[in-house]
Amino acid sequence: MPNDFLDAYQWGLRGQHVVRPAGFREWPTGARLAVVIIVLNEWESVPRHRNRAMPANAHHTFDFLALGGREYGAKHGVWRLLDVLNARDVKSTMVTSGLVAELFPDTVRAGHRSGHEIATHQWDQSVHSPMFKSRDEERASLVKSMDALEKVTGERIRGYMSPGPRPTPHTLDLLAELDFRWTCDYVDSDMPSVISVGGKRIVSVGYSTPGCVDSQLFEHGAVGGLAEIKYAFDAMYEESKRYPLKFCYAVHAHWGGTPSMARLLAEFLDHARGHDGVWFARCIDVADFWSDRFGLPS
Repeated sequence: MPNDFLDAYQWGLRGQHVVRPAGFREWPTGARLAVVIIVLNEWESVPRHRNRAMPANAHHTFDFLALGGREYGAKHGVWRLLDVLNARDVKSTMVTSGLVAELFPDTVRAGHRSGHEIATHQWDQSVHSPMFKSRDEERASLVKSMDALEKVTGERIRGYMSPGPRPTPHTLDLLAELDFRWTCDYVDSDMPSVISVGGKRIVSVGYSTPGCVDSQLFEHGAVGGLAEIKYAFDAMYEESKRYPLKFCYAVHAHWGGTPSMARLLAEFLDHARGHDGVWFARCIDVADFWSDRFGLPS
């Protein structure tokens, strides 16, 4: 296979094959299925209409309807999601844009105080990492986001997800340099894996595979989406009889935080909780467990 392909996808670091560790027979507390809720607390400095290109002669390059959706997530959606999670004592990982910490710090502070993990989603959701012109530019944006989140929480940020999520060939190196514990950029495996970068170990937790994203469920409507996520969970739970698995639900504040979609989350959590052997975990919990148990890359 051409070296440029291998280099671009960093298979030399991540590996083309994932081998299930022989000693991996259960999650903490003897659980067979880990359920991870990722709340995407995002902001775009220049929101754009997703399905309609702006005309070339437009006086403004952004879309106020798209901006209103983002504002709804910050003003209402994230609070509704926190209410659902907190009522069930389920701790999530809140993947957060640095701009959110600047514009809506109370959302970050409330999540942190409730025991949810705060991770960084780079500075601005409108700038996906491949748009950076250099490693230094990507690093500066990442550090800016970390600093903003740490100022609000008072704690070191240990987890990362690129906007998209679409990392660059520089991203893993930057995460190692800045002492990150985990990334959920990759969707290539049923289980976590350890990536060795520059003598540092980073756990790949995985974003939405296996699992669901609310933007996909949204297309079915809340009732259809609830049936879809329950079906996906039940399939994973059945398979977990043979070996432990991880199920992730990624929910955006502006999509998943509407009343009907927040009810979807509530009913899904109640459904999952009704099964024996389910461990609700944050990304940092999964990363710590995996690194402690299976920290040496294969």
